[in-house]
Amino acid sequence: MLSTMTSSVPNSVRLAEALLFQSSGPVSRMMLARALGDNVEIAQILTEVARRTEGPGFELVAAGDGWMFRTAPDLAETLRAMLERPPERLPRTALEVLLLIAARQPVTRPDIESFRDAALPQKTLSLLQEKGLIRSVGRKPVPGQPQLWATTETFLVTYGLKSLAELDPLLEGLRGAL
Repeated sequence: MLSTMTSSVPNSVRLAEALLFQSSGPVSRMMLARALGDNVEIAQILTEVARRTEGPGFELVAAGDGWMFRTAPDLAETLRAMLERPPERLPRTALEVLLLIAARQPVTRPDIESFRDAALPQKTLSLLQEKGLIRSVGRKPVPGQPQLWATTETFLVTYGLKSLAELDPLLEGLRGAL
C-alpha cells in the first residue's frame, strides 16, 4: 500500500520533505543541493513540497537563507495553549537591545549604551547570546577593542523573518540615530 502512495511522488521531493521534517532549523540551498544532487532544480522541488503541504497543520516557509516547516499560523495559538507552556518573553531591555543590534549591526556595547543613554548590563547581552539571538562578530579596531555584536539566523527564525530587510520599515528611525 505504501509503495503505491509514494510511487507517484518523485524521490527528490520525498527526500526534500524528509530533510525539512528532520531538521531543527532552516535547511539551506547548499544542504538541499548536497542531498538531492546538483542537477536537480531546487526551486521546483520546493514548490512541489509547498503544494503538497497545503492544508496539513504545518507549512513550508523561507527562514533566513533556507527553508523550514513551521506550524500553520491558524493553529499556532491553539497548539501553544494545548502544550500549556507560555512563550518565553524577553525582558524589555533585552528586546530594546536586540532591536538596536538588528538596526545597526555590527554594533558595540558602548554604541548601544550611548544610544540608550543608560548602562547595559552584561547579563542582557549574555541572555541574548544564550538564546542564540546575537553573536560576537569580532572587535572594533579602536582603543579598547570592544566586541562587535550582530543578530543570528536564530533571530530571523524566531521572529519569522526571511531577512533583515523585512525590518527596514520598523528600523528606519533608528538607523541614523546611532
